[in-house]
Amino acid sequence: MGKEKGTIEIDKAVEDFGGTLRDYRLRHLLSLQDVSEIMEYSASYIWRIENHQRFPELNTKLKMLLSIWSTEDVHAYLQAILTKENRAK
Repeated sequence: MGKEKGTIEIDKAVEDFGGTLRDYRLRHLLSLQDVSEIMEYSASYIWRIENHQRFPELNTKLKMLLSIWSTEDVHAYLQAILTKENRAK
């Protein structure tokens, strides 16, 4: 199993998904093309997400995160999303 993400990183992904992707890519010294191959989405689509020009649906975000995070971390992310939505009601 991978190392669990901290609450701060998960909260950041909830608030700034594009920034989370960019941080992951830069921290691991990956190009957009590298991440594109890992996530199976085009490099231009990932660039647009990173630059807040595209806002993917939740199912797309989960698929992307499952390619770079552990299942437990993705579950914690989903819980944080649901908590945020419940508070907004």
